[in-house]
Amino acid sequence: MIFKRAHLIFNPFVLLILLNCTFSHAQNASSFPDSFEGVVQPCYRHRPDGKPGREIILNFRGQKFSGKGTIELECAGVKESINLDAPSGIEKYSLLLPPGAGVESSCTAGITLRSAGKKLSSSVMVPQKRQWTVYIYPHSHVDIGYTNTQENVELIHRRNLLYGIDLAKRTANYPEGSRYVWNPEVLWPVERYLAKTGDKGREIIRDAVAKGYLRLDAGYVHTNTSAAVDEELFEFFDQCRKMEHLTGKKIRTFVQIDVPGMSWGIVPVAAQAGIRYCLALNNGSDRVGLSTDLSFRPFWWIGPDGRSKVLFLQPGSYNPGAILKGFDIWPLLAGQTDSSRLMRFVKTDNPRKNFIDKYLDEKLPELEASGYYPYDIFVMSWAMADNTPIDADLPDAVKSWNEDYAFPHLIIAGASEIMSTFEKKYGDRLPELRGDFTEYWTDGLGTAASQTGMNRATKERLIQAEKLWSVLRPETEIPREKFDEAWRNVIMGTEHTWCFMDPSRQPITNDILAVKFGFFTKASALSNELLNMALSSVTDTTSSCFAVFNSLQRERNGIVRISAASSAGFNCVVDGDGKNVPCQRLSTGELIVKVTNVPAFGSKKYFLKKHHQTMKGSIASGAVLDNGLLHVGLDKESGDIVSLRLNNVEFAAADDGVQINSFRYLHGNDPQSKASGTHNASIKVLENGPLLATLSVQTEAEGCNSLVREVTLADGMPYVEITDIIDKKAVTEKEGIHIGFSFDIKDPVTHADIPWGIIETDKDQLAAGNRNWITFQRWLDISGKGKGVTFCSLDAPVFESGKISANIIGAATASPEWIKKLRPSATIWSWALNNHWHTNFPLSQEGRIVFRYRILPHQYGYDPALADRFGLDQAQPLVVAPVKAGFNPSGPVLVQPNDKLVVTLIRNNVKGDATIVRIRSLAGTDEWTTLTWPGRKPAVQSVVYDREKKVNLGGGEAILVPAGGMVTVEVKW
Repeated sequence: MIFKRAHLIFNPFVLLILLNCTFSHAQNASSFPDSFEGVVQPCYRHRPDGKPGREIILNFRGQKFSGKGTIELECAGVKESINLDAPSGIEKYSLLLPPGAGVESSCTAGITLRSAGKKLSSSVMVPQKRQWTVYIYPHSHVDIGYTNTQENVELIHRRNLLYGIDLAKRTANYPEGSRYVWNPEVLWPVERYLAKTGDKGREIIRDAVAKGYLRLDAGYVHTNTSAAVDEELFEFFDQCRKMEHLTGKKIRTFVQIDVPGMSWGIVPVAAQAGIRYCLALNNGSDRVGLSTDLSFRPFWWIGPDGRSKVLFLQPGSYNPGAILKGFDIWPLLAGQTDSSRLMRFVKTDNPRKNFIDKYLDEKLPELEASGYYPYDIFVMSWAMADNTPIDADLPDAVKSWNEDYAFPHLIIAGASEIMSTFEKKYGDRLPELRGDFTEYWTDGLGTAASQTGMNRATKERLIQAEKLWSVLRPETEIPREKFDEAWRNVIMGTEHTWCFMDPSRQPITNDILAVKFGFFTKASALSNELLNMALSSVTDTTSSCFAVFNSLQRERNGIVRISAASSAGFNCVVDGDGKNVPCQRLSTGELIVKVTNVPAFGSKKYFLKKHHQTMKGSIASGAVLDNGLLHVGLDKESGDIVSLRLNNVEFAAADDGVQINSFRYLHGNDPQSKASGTHNASIKVLENGPLLATLSVQTEAEGCNSLVREVTLADGMPYVEITDIIDKKAVTEKEGIHIGFSFDIKDPVTHADIPWGIIETDKDQLAAGNRNWITFQRWLDISGKGKGVTFCSLDAPVFESGKISANIIGAATASPEWIKKLRPSATIWSWALNNHWHTNFPLSQEGRIVFRYRILPHQYGYDPALADRFGLDQAQPLVVAPVKAGFNPSGPVLVQPNDKLVVTLIRNNVKGDATIVRIRSLAGTDEWTTLTWPGRKPAVQSVVYDREKKVNLGGGEAILVPAGGMVTVEVKW
């Protein structure tokens, strides 16, 4: 109808009636769906009665539902009726099940919708769903380098400390679970912050720890624990002890991020440090091998001693926060060397955007269906990536989530809270596992082989310096801060970060590497300085008298070297009784001396004389060395050792493609059959005398400017020394150098020395551990019945068993090349050098690199005490120094009579009024020993088995050392 404007009459009263009628009709109108579908949700929401109820979304099909009605629900034996009032019409409705429904088992929910005489009924299968508690560990992964220079990385993590503490203060009144806490992962950021802030910083840290804003964990950095020497692991936790002293709060958890695998030796050391838990968040994808097979499989990790243990949990990788949110942030920081442009923290207008929903939707159903994870505690990392700022959205996101959902319930937490909660709820249900979680990232050690060898020597020298200080200066104040700084630099060398994430990018790669390499050189310099300081009270560089010092617990013989400068003009050596001592001048100008019966933890004095001393005889002849005990024969074509005979028993394997000291160069992931060896060998006698002879083999080898291999035998010494000197070409294409050693041993079994333990390969390795390459400490032994060899590698710590198996390039995620079962073999390969990594490690290395090996053939079965004795002899050699004429050699300062027990450390405290002695057992049974201190009498001796078990003894009571274990003895004078 068209109204003409002139005819339209406005009547307000009529309009009001029309409007009322229209409103009344709309209000009373109703619609009823044709059907509905119930979709079970993965969460529990808050019911009106405050209890959690499983959520079902009713989706109405056909028409909407409008008007008034009821939903009748029957589930798990409970009936409920819910009134509906939807005047405007709804397409879906959220229905909450009764408390407990669908938690312990699946159930069927019967649902009936009624309205205006209409009815629809349906049933919905509700699968079992746990009421998950999700613990979120907020952190920023500490890579000391990698994304930025070490200086900027330190700045980021120092800021994170302060911003994290501030955010925790500002959210202290938030509901439970959403109050922020900051986890620095490791103690390096805290220690660096305190080093720059003094008393004010200490008070900030003390207050933050006391109030729970800051949660400290035990490790100093993220490290290759398998590459550590035994005492290094104690030094690794030393900062933990200092933080406990500062804050007055016990640290209970060791957190390791990124690094796949971990040395078995961490368990007994952690136990002595009072650390009960290990939370490991794996890299997840890059060269992790089979290590992720242990993800979400918590267990009690029993130490090599069978007594110590930690609760170990690897809850997947540390990357969910980075994937969901951090990868939008990380590129803004990576390689940004202008510190003023580094983001300080992450804060957005929508905290729930890019949150954990997707990750939980994936992982929780996966774990529920797994059959191996029956627990309702889920642990996850929340880091934006490596060396990134804190996510200040997290507390608001968690608060909002927990307001929406009853379960999964989110809790922001520290590692000890997470682990202790897990133990209380499930500790008595967890399996126990024994074995080495053999690491995967120790291949990186071969990408800087020279520095790796330097660090191995430094560690042993520091241990010797500690012991010799206690021997020579027992009551003198020790420079503990200098020792601590030396060990800190050692650990920074072992730490898992080397260079920039893109090693081809300059100058940042070389800038980071320069700092990294500086840790090695500084530690080495400090170790030499400390050794000289330990000897300084008795030394005189102008003296023609010299002393030989023994840092081990047993009497020793050996060949020692006096420098060309110190021995110039002298032709003879006599002992304290004036008797001639065998000596020989080398082509280098050095004078070597054969010393005998150097007392345990003691010394012996000798004198350089000018009168002529005649010694006849030679050990070398052509390509053969023979000292009357050992016969060593070299192949004239390859330069390899093809004969190693002890008492006319051959130990070199018959030709199977590899001999002893067989050099192989391999491109990329080529098979072993394509490895190239040496050619154009030239053998010459470098040294030849009655005490020592050396054959020098010069050959051509791929990847090298030159390769010189020196083979040495000494008079009376039942082992052969090998020194391989490589002048390396800089090669950026993927390469590896493997040096083979093949022995004639029937039914071989290989044992390897690891920190505070010994493993039989394969048998004593966790199933998820690395079998393609294994890192050992001082020695490995391959023995059969009545015959074997003990092998030492002083510079290169990684070996392959049986075949070249480390030729895996790239991330190698799910590669079929990862070995699941090692077969017995009498062949090993020293994996000396490689550049297999695509990130973090140098692209190439060049120049002079030395690899030293020692081989002791023996005609007895495997004996761990004798193997360890040989390994320690090589790693911690006799020390020679010119001494004052009036120096009186000392006998043992300490006697430990059991030859199956090894004193690994003697350490005086700063004031010299207390001493720590560490004893390691190589016995298969518990052993008792006593410590005798000639010339001194302890006031008190205490034995520390672990933090909870400390036994006070008198001055000379017997000490129990567990089989395969160790104890620490605290002596007060």
